[in-house]
Amino acid sequence: MGKVQPTPGTLRFGATVNEHREAAKITRAQLAARFPVSPTYIGRIIKGTTRCTRENAEKLDAFLNAGGEIVKSWKKYVEGSDLPQAIIDYSESEGTAVMLRSVQVMYIDGLLQSEPYARALLGSDNAVQTRLARQRILTRATPPTLCVILDESTLYREVGSREVMRDQMAHLLELSERDNIVLQIARYSNYRSLGFNSSYALATQADMMVTGFLDAAIDGETVRSHKILSELANIFAILQGRALNIEDSRSFIRKVLEEQWT
Repeated sequence: MGKVQPTPGTLRFGATVNEHREAAKITRAQLAARFPVSPTYIGRIIKGTTRCTRENAEKLDAFLNAGGEIVKSWKKYVEGSDLPQAIIDYSESEGTAVMLRSVQVMYIDGLLQSEPYARALLGSDNAVQTRLARQRILTRATPPTLCVILDESTLYREVGSREVMRDQMAHLLELSERDNIVLQIARYSNYRSLGFNSSYALATQADMMVTGFLDAAIDGETVRSHKILSELANIFAILQGRALNIEDSRSFIRKVLEEQWT
């Protein structure tokens, strides 16, 4: 693998490898001789300027007695190393949260996207697999409670094709029946007086610590400011009260499916 520009993911993976290398008291040259690869290649992995293969990540893990931590880091950071730093930071909180709240005004929430919808939206297979991996938290033994408010426009905004949208609407209806998922549709009038038009998400941990993510066209921002988090939580509470209830939201999705995408 040639030299590439470092990303937040490859940098974090490289730091993990280097920590275990230092703990094992092994030089880069000694590590390189083990594979064998050049010391330059090992240096690139550590500096984040190459995308380490899974095979080499497994070899590094075994040789450095990392107990699976290097492979775990590879899965988390290198597979999704095209993601911006803010998304990576928030995804860590999302993965351990007991409650997730989300308001989406452009597209269906990533945790609720069908694979065809995600593929049409993201394009990259790597990005699609990363998104699908995120969704596994909803089917683990103790899944978080997920409360999502979708702007009605997200149901009408075509992504991919009519077939993709039909599949996505059916997917939403299926997910909305799960006990740990609360899905509501917000009508345009529900936003009146809120002065708000952005997508965001809130991840709450068991100790009630909250991390937020403010979406943007290209990147986004991880939020930890108590003041901003409080404002976002208040907006969510107001919007949740104004949005269609669970049953009416299902009926609205069925209506859009039949009238717009059938």
